[in-house]
Amino acid sequence: MIDFKALFSASLLLLTGMGTAYAQRIDLDNGSRQPADGFSSWVVKEGREASARFGNLQLTLSTSADCRLKSNWWKDGVNKYNCCINDGVTVQAVDDSGQRKPSSGGKTIRLTVSGLSPGRHSLQAYHNYVDGEPSARLPLLAVKVDGRWLLRGIAQSQRAEKASAAGRSYVEFSVKRADRPVVIEFATIPERGESYTNTGFYINSLEFDVTAADRLAHDPYPTDGDFHAAADSGITFRWQAAKSASAHICHFGTDSLTVADGTGGELLRTASFTRRGLSPLKTYYWRVDEVIDGVTYKGKVWSFRPRRDAFPGAEGYGRYAIGGRGGMVYHVTSLDDDPINPVPGTFRYGISRLHGPRTIVFDVGGVIALKSRLTCSDRFVTIAGQTAPGLGIMLRSHPFGMAGDGITRFLRLRLGHEALHDRDGLDGMGMAGNDHSIMDHCSISWTIDEAFSSRNARHITLQRTLISETLNVAGHPNYGKGMKHGYSATIGGGEGGAQGSSFHHNLLAHNEGRNWSMSGGLDGSGAYDGHHDMFNNVVYNWGHRACDGGTHEGQFVANYYKMGPATTQPFLLVAQLEGTGSGTQSYFVAGNLRENRDGSLTRDREGETYRYTLSHGQKLSWEVFRRKPFFPSLARVETAETAYRSVLSDVGCNVQGLDNHDRRMIRETLLGTASTTGSFDSVADGLIDSETDKGCEGFDGLDIAPAVRPTGWDTDGDGIPDWFERARGWDASTPNNNADSDGNSYTDLEDYLNWMALPHFIGLHVGEKQQIALATYFAGFPNGRFAVTPSAGVDVTIKGSLLTFTPRASGLSTLEVTATQDGVSFTRSFNLHVAETVR
Repeated sequence: MIDFKALFSASLLLLTGMGTAYAQRIDLDNGSRQPADGFSSWVVKEGREASARFGNLQLTLSTSADCRLKSNWWKDGVNKYNCCINDGVTVQAVDDSGQRKPSSGGKTIRLTVSGLSPGRHSLQAYHNYVDGEPSARLPLLAVKVDGRWLLRGIAQSQRAEKASAAGRSYVEFSVKRADRPVVIEFATIPERGESYTNTGFYINSLEFDVTAADRLAHDPYPTDGDFHAAADSGITFRWQAAKSASAHICHFGTDSLTVADGTGGELLRTASFTRRGLSPLKTYYWRVDEVIDGVTYKGKVWSFRPRRDAFPGAEGYGRYAIGGRGGMVYHVTSLDDDPINPVPGTFRYGISRLHGPRTIVFDVGGVIALKSRLTCSDRFVTIAGQTAPGLGIMLRSHPFGMAGDGITRFLRLRLGHEALHDRDGLDGMGMAGNDHSIMDHCSISWTIDEAFSSRNARHITLQRTLISETLNVAGHPNYGKGMKHGYSATIGGGEGGAQGSSFHHNLLAHNEGRNWSMSGGLDGSGAYDGHHDMFNNVVYNWGHRACDGGTHEGQFVANYYKMGPATTQPFLLVAQLEGTGSGTQSYFVAGNLRENRDGSLTRDREGETYRYTLSHGQKLSWEVFRRKPFFPSLARVETAETAYRSVLSDVGCNVQGLDNHDRRMIRETLLGTASTTGSFDSVADGLIDSETDKGCEGFDGLDIAPAVRPTGWDTDGDGIPDWFERARGWDASTPNNNADSDGNSYTDLEDYLNWMALPHFIGLHVGEKQQIALATYFAGFPNGRFAVTPSAGVDVTIKGSLLTFTPRASGLSTLEVTATQDGVSFTRSFNLHVAETVR
């Protein structure tokens, strides 16, 4: 039987006796890298001595005259594993001219500490050797405090991936006078007759007055700060227990301070426990205290959040994006743009001047002419283009980029040839460097550089987005006169240790090249990186490049490529092995179709629809094309035939209705035609050089007009209009955007956004007959047969492609319509709002 009172008393004595008011944690960083969470950053510049102040503590690092201090890092270790232990400061031998020389003899780093209060203190330091020598032979470390050796025989780790596997020193000492600095020396002690790779060493971090790491629980699952934890069916929490722990005391809850300061807790004999019914709308905190020899050692507070789809229909590796869930609501009320002094109510203000999780809704529709590039630098932002009135929102003239854990839906960007004049950005929309982000139902066209890019991204999804008519010979400053550069997309993703990136159900039409261009890049060791999942895309009328580039692992599955008048090469995928890195680049290719100009279909065949090329001295020592997938798609993958009809029926910024450009793109893809002539070469092949070229509607022909929501649309300003709140039985005068009234794990605001993301009809009346031209919503089924699932309170009939319905009750309802043609079926939902008044 464990005496809890005795345990907690011992714990309090242990913690308070170490002067925890000074619990400073310092991450010795390389360059301007972000410090580890909970740590302060110290970048030590090269030299014999460096000083810095952290709170009450003044610290000085120094070494001997024949040595220098130098910061260094293991790039892969910082990017993929643990940024605290994989960079730091080392000591190097130098000659009289200051140049590095071979290391011999013991090396010392002296730490002088001023500002510690009288009493008992401790210092914990990590020693993880980050240099690249494999299996380096290194001497042991010793630690001296005020001239007295307190610790010997500390082994450095070599490129450890976890702190629990890293070398570590821990010393305890007393301070008698506050005005007298403490001198702590770290030194290597080479053994006589032994040879070493390097007699130097690393200090990665310094932690004052903390409990020794070997007395604490570590390596938790879910990992600390995991806001996308797999807890769909509950979750089993586990950790690596302290070696001599006889029991564990767990504290768990949704308030960080309560968990941090809590007493009592749940006594466990094993290093695991299970919880079910956790909400993705909450952040959870947990702490594990370890019981060792009758003493309780208080653990760190860890946090996580259960994952949940960003919205119904989100798929792929960006599907768990959080967006602005639980944050503030910002209303766009103006189409103006001022990059120097953004005005409240403008889109730029909501992106660049506000901070914190937020959802951006639109009370206006129309065109926002950006005056300069606009990039969101905050995580956790939802851009809800489906809330705009009229035909929605279109950005023009300059590019836009989103950030990590972002959700961007139903947004257009049409750059235009005029962007060439100031060269502030020639691309379109992007997800560069994003992690856990999704872009859905967007439309991008008339860009001078690539329309979409996602270099250095991790877990992302681009889905049901229409990329079209990138300007082909438009005077790009990086290319010679007459050079074709109408590029769809350079896609990075699944990098830096990420599992995958997803590009699916997109339409790429009338783009000369990069349909797609895979940009897997290199990891920190120089090995090929990237994990790309490209499936169910439709590509029409590419020029001399379809999908090419390179990635470590690529999946190219069930895509539909349709040759057009500009298509000059038949390969759908060209894996370009260019000798730029080490390791392998391999692909899983299956289920793709090429529709030839005569309408015939060619299925996957190496040497005919896909191949690889070698260049720059690349030596091939692996199998390029594999027979099995590398990773799951986290999505329902359709056949190429189904995807073709599905994509043409539902793609681009379409929820308020397609603009004239997107309508033309879908029609020409379906018919296999082109109606434009490029102004540079005067060839009528669908590849334009300016949006003013013959056959192109240009900006004036898009039919996008300004629109404004009426006064009183959203009384309480919570982003949810009054009519929707009344239909759901909510109070329209009290904000409830972050509530979850129906317990479906989506906030009330998200319920509204999800409702608006489907074709919808607002303000209908009981007894009033309505009609829907289904051909508008099922363009991929020109000869389709239609069926509707009955809905309570709605009388409905279908004749040909015309659906007629009559509401019999007020409120919200949904009709599900299925189109079928040539054995392929596709279902879409139509949301109805019926007002309380009767006509």
